[in-house]
Order: sequence, then structure tokens, then C-alpha cells
Amino acid sequence: MSTTATEPAKAPKEAKTKAPKHAKYSYEAETIQGEHVKGTIQAPSANAARNELAIQGLRVTKIAEKKGLQVELTKEKVPLVDVMHFSRQMATFLRAGVPMTEALDNLRTDATNKRFKEVLGDVLDRVVAGRSVAESLSLHADIFPTYFMALLGSAELTGAMDEAFDQLHGYIRRDLELTRAVRKALIYPIILLVVSLLVVLIIVVFAIPRFADFFEGFGAELPLPTRMLMAIAHFVGSPAGAITGIVLLVGAFALVLYVRTEKGRRNMHALQLKTPLISTVVTYSSTERFTRVLAALLDAGVPLTDALPTSIDCANNLVYKERLSASMEGVLAGRGFANPIAETELFPNAVIQMVRVGERTGELSDQLNNAAGFYEEELSYAVDKLTAWFEPIMMLFIGSVVGFVALAMVSAMYGIYNQVDF
Repeated sequence: MSTTATEPAKAPKEAKTKAPKHAKYSYEAETIQGEHVKGTIQAPSANAARNELAIQGLRVTKIAEKKGLQVELTKEKVPLVDVMHFSRQMATFLRAGVPMTEALDNLRTDATNKRFKEVLGDVLDRVVAGRSVAESLSLHADIFPTYFMALLGSAELTGAMDEAFDQLHGYIRRDLELTRAVRKALIYPIILLVVSLLVVLIIVVFAIPRFADFFEGFGAELPLPTRMLMAIAHFVGSPAGAITGIVLLVGAFALVLYVRTEKGRRNMHALQLKTPLISTVVTYSSTERFTRVLAALLDAGVPLTDALPTSIDCANNLVYKERLSASMEGVLAGRGFANPIAETELFPNAVIQMVRVGERTGELSDQLNNAAGFYEEELSYAVDKLTAWFEPIMMLFIGSVVGFVALAMVSAMYGIYNQVDF
């Protein structure tokens, strides 16, 4: 059902007072009966629009300003680094005694990302209206990670908001550094792969046909490597080769679409756990992320049963999420924490042992932090090892292609020289 709020009645004209400029806002809301409605309303600000809708008996769940005929096809992304800086600045402001609303207003004013500025403005309006920071941020879950709201929700009960923002800044910074390290390590091998494929394509499509015309003019029998190379070039330039290329492109596009589905992502993640070298990187990455977030939530005072779902959501592999979600039943049944996660067969033995020690000594969060730190270092080593294998494989591939072409050309030249009388 969709409803549209009518424009408010015009106020009587005053001699010296200028009426505030009204903007149009689109909103989604719920009625007292729980029915979902959406529409538009004119008001001087988002907060005023929300108050007007509240008077009408609507609880606003989403509101955004509509600007003329502008149509938002894709939402502007908010980089995670902006969220990291936001966390650091909030910790600094709150530690200095700046009120929460004033800190949010300052950061909203200084934000350079347009969407982030709007989000902070919406969060500020909700906090001023009496809603909690964690609840206000949770309405923008596409920007703020799930553990963000869990940490802040617990900190609001204890009053340690500055420490919570500090923890969030530290975790996001480590996450970004790790992501940048992985990307940096893979850039060079990927460039080598792309260049090698382009070199092969240029040789087969442009160079080989010219050499074929040259050799056919002598009427000599060509060596096997040369005939193989020319057969490949002929196939690539033929209609059958064009059809094969189209089929491969369509297949690659279909594979990309399949991987974007839930089932496709799940199968891809399962394959990653079975692929040598890659499985080590995925295991260490998922282990570090899960233990780091769970330790941060436990340090903030979140109970284990409440912290587990958020920590599981932060795992970057669907197989981990599925098995960990299943293991929660054992935790809720009172079987402890070490035994259920051991039954998932996902974590290294060292993690299981650390968790057992943490359960016995009552220092589970400390042991989880130790595990996160250890596997953060192991992950960096695993990524370096992966790229160390990837680079020579690419070089061997390029060398094999260039060597085969050189062998085909040189053997053809020698064959022609021995068979043709000059």
C-alpha cells in the first residue's frame, strides 16, 4: 500500500517574517497497525518531516530528500576508510567531553562524501529526537558493519562510548591494512597474466598470418611446431574461432552472474576451501576476522550468545557462516564454546586450544585476541607465499608461449634454407 502526504496548509502572510523554504522528502513508514506505507511530504527539514509524520501516526523507517527531477540510479558508496575516520574522530570528541549531538553535527559538516553527510544528518536527527546512536546507525546497515552497532549498543549501557569508537577504529584500520596488503600483493601477478594473454592474442591474430604468407611462397615443407602454430592462427581467424570466442565470453559472463547468486557464491567459497594455497589464505582470513570481532564484542561486555551471531555475520566465507550458525545450537545447549566450533572442522587446532584455555581460565576474549593477532601475521605470510608461487607460474607461461613461437619461426627458417635452392 502506498500513501502520499498532502502539503501542509499555507500559513498567513506576515509582513516581515519570511517563511522557511520547504523541501520535498520521500519516506517509508509503518502505521500503528504495522502496515508498511511510503510517500512524499514537504517540510523545512528531515526532522520536521519526521515530526509531522509522527503526528499523523506514522513511524518513519526511512526518509530522504528529493531534489527536483534528479533520479538516483545507484547509491553513492561510502568507503570503509570514511567510517574508520568517523570512528577515530568520534572517540576523540567524546574523550574531550564534546556532547554526542555536537560531535555528530561537526562530523556531518566536515564530511566530504555526499551520502555520508546525509547519513550523519539523519543519525543526528534521530539522536536529537531521543533514539540511541546504535539504533540510529543500524538503519544504515549498508554503510556500517553489523559489529559496529553491537559494540556501540553495549557501550551505551556502560557509558564507555569513546572506548567503543576507539575499538572500532582499530579493528577497521587493521581490516583495511590487510585488504590493501592482499590487493598490493596480487596487482603484479594479475598484470603479468593480462599482458601475457594480450601478447599471445597479438602474435596469433596479427603476426602469424603474415609469416604464413611468407613461408607459403617458398613451397617448402614446414616443421611440425610451425604447422601447429599456423593451424592455431588459422582457427582463431576462422568463423569457428569467432564462434568459440563468443561462446567463451558468454560462458564467462554467465559464470560471473552465477557467482553473484547465493548458491553460486556458496559453491565458489566451498571451492576456495579445497584449492591448495588459496584455502590457507581463506582459512586464516576468516579465522582472524571471526576471532577479532568476537573478542572486541566480549571486551565490550556483550554476552557470548549475543556476540556470536554478529561475529558469524562478519565471516567472509559462506561455508564458515553456515557451519558456525549450526554450531550455535551447541553453545546455546550449554556445551561450551570450544567443542561446538571444533566440530565445524574449519579452524586450526591452535585456535581450538586457545579457546579451551580461555574457557578454563575465564579469559576467553584475551585468548581470542591472541588468536587474531597470530593469524593476522600468518595471513600476511600466506599471501606472500601465494604470490611467490603465482609470479613464477605466470613467467613460465609467458616464457613457454614466447619460446614456442620462437622455435616455430626459427625451425621454419632453417627448414626453408635446407630445402630451397637459391
